[in-house]
Amino acid sequence: MNSENEIEKEKLLDYVKKAIKVLCEKNISEVVILSSYKINAVLKENFGIDVKVDKIGRVLSTLAKRNHLKRLGTNIPKYKLNISNFTSLMF
Repeated sequence: MNSENEIEKEKLLDYVKKAIKVLCEKNISEVVILSSYKINAVLKENFGIDVKVDKIGRVLSTLAKRNHLKRLGTNIPKYKLNISNFTSLMF
């Protein structure tokens, strides 16, 4: 049986996936920069979902490690994703 916490994680992961897809579709260049703040803004604007940024950051960090995304050297963790690689992301 799944606990409520696991179900919440699965829902959050699904929302993060949808937000990244929106960012990739709306982006003009070949590369999109992912950050927890940007994903949070997309979730609020497009889906009306308000999630704590630190939760999104943990999901994004795990996703980045799993897919070997390059981390940019900033205070706020940001990751570089080639739009062509979106379909091959492992969530």
